[in-house]
Amino acid sequence: MEAGVALTAMKNRIPNLLSLLRLGCAPVMLAVAWLAGSRVWFLALLGLMLLTDAFDGFLARRWNVESDLGRRLDSWGDYVGTVATVLGIWRLWPDVIRTEWPWFATILAGCIGIVAYGLASRGSLLGYHTWLAKGLAIVLPPAVFVLLAGWAAWPFHAAVGLLLLCGIEEMAIAVVLPGYSGHMPSFWHAWRNRKKAG
Repeated sequence: MEAGVALTAMKNRIPNLLSLLRLGCAPVMLAVAWLAGSRVWFLALLGLMLLTDAFDGFLARRWNVESDLGRRLDSWGDYVGTVATVLGIWRLWPDVIRTEWPWFATILAGCIGIVAYGLASRGSLLGYHTWLAKGLAIVLPPAVFVLLAGWAAWPFHAAVGLLLLCGIEEMAIAVVLPGYSGHMPSFWHAWRNRKKAG
């Protein structure tokens, strides 16, 4: 009986601990990039961050332990990790930044914009975890690796376009459902829920 309770308590904590690990990786990534100048360690930490991003939500859904706190931690981990990644790339791949700076600036503006909008309009992050956002989480990391390897820039450009669509959709959901907090697959779902509520 006690083992079952302990296992349940552990399951409740693991997804949030993975999100916290992602948040903790961000300053270490910056230190590795700016102080050590190590591309290898930077990419290893980025890979760890991506793994935690993949597993925190998956485990929370699988174990039925989703929570508002978990969604907020996941969103903060995404935004902080994105900013740390861009700043690390700026330090370690300056040629890439010189060539692709409008696209990286768009990423930073998108992250800062969605965080600012959520804090100003709701007093918290917009953490809807839409289908577009999940698609972005799959598409953006390999696009960044392809860009850093010098193979092609177009997948990265396409991923940044998807990021913009994600931000617009989340802001639109916040307008349609101003008091809502939680998982919302798409703007269409938000609009349908608003009509039901009305």
